[in-house]
Amino acid sequence: MNKTILVLTDFSENSWTAITYASYLAQEFNWRVQLLHIYSSTIKDNINIQLEHPAFISQKERAESLLEEWRTRLDNAFPNLSCEMLCLPGDLIKTVLDLLPQQEYTFIVMGAKGKGMIKKAFLGSNTFALIKKSPIGVLAIPITFTKFQLLNVGLLTNFKESEYDLLGSFTTRLSTNFKLSLLHVTQKYVSPKQEDIEEWQKKLSSKFSFDQIDYLEKNAVNRLGYNMPIPRCIDYMVEKGEIDLLLVSYSPKSFLKSFFSRNLTKAIYQNLAVPTFFKSF
Repeated sequence: MNKTILVLTDFSENSWTAITYASYLAQEFNWRVQLLHIYSSTIKDNINIQLEHPAFISQKERAESLLEEWRTRLDNAFPNLSCEMLCLPGDLIKTVLDLLPQQEYTFIVMGAKGKGMIKKAFLGSNTFALIKKSPIGVLAIPITFTKFQLLNVGLLTNFKESEYDLLGSFTTRLSTNFKLSLLHVTQKYVSPKQEDIEEWQKKLSSKFSFDQIDYLEKNAVNRLGYNMPIPRCIDYMVEKGEIDLLLVSYSPKSFLKSFFSRNLTKAIYQNLAVPTFFKSF
């Protein structure tokens, strides 16, 4: 069975950006794309259906019509892409989780507001729940994405064992070579020992056969007159390291627990500078 990328859409330009990225990724590895829209069946829908109101258009009919329009748009942009459209009713999180065991999905891809855009992330309050519950993680694409490439991947690191699992989960899906950059946020200007950094680089290189592993760090500061919170530290390192895609793990027992508070997770989605893969462990 061909591997498939599941792309969630609400028919916004945010989600079209996500579809574009997923399509490039699918072409690169000869995968399929499945475009999914989940709609709610309202009481009004049910009443009008029962009354057989001739002029009434249900949520399902609207969604299916829009999906057909997007199929045409996608066919024009990627004529050789294997793509399936799927329109389902229900709760977003439950529907996605029920769908995952049915075929071999490589990624769940969704759109996110880019840096400096309107402060409302695609999927809203469902975002963090999907990151926590999805067994295959979530790949979020900022609306500011313009160029597809996977030459330099950044790993947000605190030198934890869960990062082995994150890298393993990502590298087993993509049979490609890329440079790895470790991005570390420090606090109170306390940097890790150089020998500890080198040991971590050596372990990752040995386990995953990386030819080159770079290291970048930035100190988080929150004081009167100068503010450099964690998301801005990440943005700085992403830009400096010319990162194409960022890897972030979530573990309730790790240092990053505070980093992944609900509000900060929303802030990350609202200010993504590059495609970011989130996975819970």
